Amino acid sequence: MRYPILSRPHVEEIAAKRVSGIDVDIEAEVEWIGSGDLLQLTTIETLADEVRIGMEQWTDKDIDRYEGQMAQKLYDTLVHIPTEVLDDRGFWRYLSVKYFWNFIVWRQKSAFKPEGNYMSYVDGAKNTETVLVRMFIRTAALGGKSTERLAGGITEAADFWRSHVVRVQTGSAPNIARALAEKQYADRQTTDPIREVGKRLNRTWTNIIMHVYDESEARDIVDEVWNVD
Repeated sequence: MRYPILSRPHVEEIAAKRVSGIDVDIEAEVEWIGSGDLLQLTTIETLADEVRIGMEQWTDKDIDRYEGQMAQKLYDTLVHIPTEVLDDRGFWRYLSVKYFWNFIVWRQKSAFKPEGNYMSYVDGAKNTETVLVRMFIRTAALGGKSTERLAGGITEAADFWRSHVVRVQTGSAPNIARALAEKQYADRQTTDPIREVGKRLNRTWTNIIMHVYDESEARDIVDEVWNVD
């Protein structure tokens, strides 16, 4: 499959100009790589329009919830794309600046100033930071289907997803991740208590291979680490 990418230097230049208020046409910098059929971008463009419209109508100050709600739609749009494309940071850079730039700026507004750390949100380098990648992984970690209630329903949950799902082993075990999210959804813990739960769960990983746990077993292990006084 042939698909579009942008190099990091090109994205640095594009982003810097946009942050400074200079409009940029990125197409001259886009490179199409691979072989075979061209990747069709129509559904991605349609999703970008939906995300933008929803963003403009969003009134809740907890904008991570909107990110979570759109995460399922992003996942559904991209999941059928070949793995080698999704593994390419250049592809995520392209999506970020071509289709979702305004959403990413809205989501991470404080970073998008000339001296800000805005590149981490568009460069594809860190799964916990790049907005589109972390959205995709949030849904994948929950099993990929019917996750919108959890991905976008937990209030003030940015640190929960980043610290306790996406960047730890739990993110690779959907039944565990779903059980943990369900628990946080039903019995939301503040920062310090959920960090203690996360530490206990991470220690459990050293003794148990939790990838093989079914849904019932996953709920049991999360209950066990949750209820320690």
